[in-house]
Amino acid sequence: MVRLGIICEGESEMIIFNDNTFKNWLHSFDIELVSLQETGSINQFFEGRFEKHRALMLLKNVDFIVALIDLDKTPPLREHKNSVNILQNEAVVIAVKEFESWYLADENALNNLLQKQVLIEFPEKVQEPFKKIEKLNNGKEFGKSKPFLAKMMLRNGFSIENAANHLNCPSAKYFIK
Repeated sequence: MVRLGIICEGESEMIIFNDNTFKNWLHSFDIELVSLQETGSINQFFEGRFEKHRALMLLKNVDFIVALIDLDKTPPLREHKNSVNILQNEAVVIAVKEFESWYLADENALNNLLQKQVLIEFPEKVQEPFKKIEKLNNGKEFGKSKPFLAKMMLRNGFSIENAANHLNCPSAKYFIK
């Protein structure tokens, strides 16, 4: 079994990755999530800071590390990705715009959450996915909390695999790959 570590920016990602559905999905590929770390911000991936997160992962004997970073408003993608000093047993995945754009790509979970049919053709082009979901919810907020929205998305069937099946969500596809 491959021992996986994931380093991500925020609490929302931690909620999704800690979910048993995700962990069971990993197990189906003979992968065990043994370490999950939240950096708290995008700047923790740059200027040598990533190495401290890597060191904590290596103390837990991970075989492979995935770093998930939001692109936010910092183009270009390749330059952003290359600024993280990765090793052979590591991968950097850039969630185009924000991790929450993957919620927009999982049409089933989004429709269950909103209790109406919604189709977002290009979820990764939405500038502020969290605000877009609130707008689609007739302006009703989700406690002004991305972690609360993550929990609600899970309750409504969200999965990264579903997001990756969207025709126009390449960052989720890459993460799955």
